[in-house]
Amino acid sequence: MTRLTVGDAAPLFELPDPDGALIRLDPAAAAATVVVFTANGCPYARAWHDRIQAVGRDYADRDVAVLQIVSNDDADHAEDSVDGMRARVQAGELAGPFLRDADQSVAQAYGATATPEVFVLDRAGVVRYHGAPDGSYDDPAQDAAWIRDALDDVLAGRDVARPSTSPAGCSIKWRVELLWWAGCPSHGEAETLLQETLDDLGKGDVHVARREVRTRADAQGLGFPGSPTFQVGGRDLFPADAPAGLTCRLYQRADGRSAPLPDASALAERLRDVLARPWELPGWVDFRAPRTSTTTAS
Repeated sequence: MTRLTVGDAAPLFELPDPDGALIRLDPAAAAATVVVFTANGCPYARAWHDRIQAVGRDYADRDVAVLQIVSNDDADHAEDSVDGMRARVQAGELAGPFLRDADQSVAQAYGATATPEVFVLDRAGVVRYHGAPDGSYDDPAQDAAWIRDALDDVLAGRDVARPSTSPAGCSIKWRVELLWWAGCPSHGEAETLLQETLDDLGKGDVHVARREVRTRADAQGLGFPGSPTFQVGGRDLFPADAPAGLTCRLYQRADGRSAPLPDASALAERLRDVLARPWELPGWVDFRAPRTSTTTAS
């Protein structure tokens, strides 16, 4: 998958707040926009939370918008449900829109991996900063300095001095969807293959949602190319140029054969990519760990 980085154009989106009002990302409507992927239960997100709200309040009169998004699957994380989000809004804990990415499509589009994970956009919608709020979740005096520094540079028309840091915090709690049609006999094997592959990857805790596609209308609405289909964030792990319909699906194996299921290694490769945790990213630096004079970043 593509992970958004500095210099990329940020995907636009429209998401509901806890009361169902749709909020659209419109970079042109502000001098700068801060997009934060966050969570209600993650201790790192909670530690940085007040600092991010302070950014929203302090920069509001400088034409800066702050959008905070919860993408975690709530099957095993009820605190990240719409009700959990609404409770925080009603308690006055949010400075700005609090949005629910229920199908995880926005998190996938941005390539986000962590809570919190920050993207600062300029008026053209280009990512100018990506990473963590500041250098220490445990030091409130840092005051989201990396976000503030990036905003100050963007608002002044300068290149951002520190454009990128490693995202740090909890991993986003993903959901894998297995779409299947009862007229195709391979869905039971597909479920076993999926769970065994997740277990082998050390991601057995990832929620698997099993969704039966029953009608042609459902297949059309889902863009369902056949059974079984594996999705994360509404994206097919094996994109197919095929019409939607109630049919059995064929996968091309590494040896050239067609089969009703993908190779386990191919499924593992795609799951490893889309379900990546921050510390699994190339070049990730854990600045949360204590630093000494002999410690160097890698």
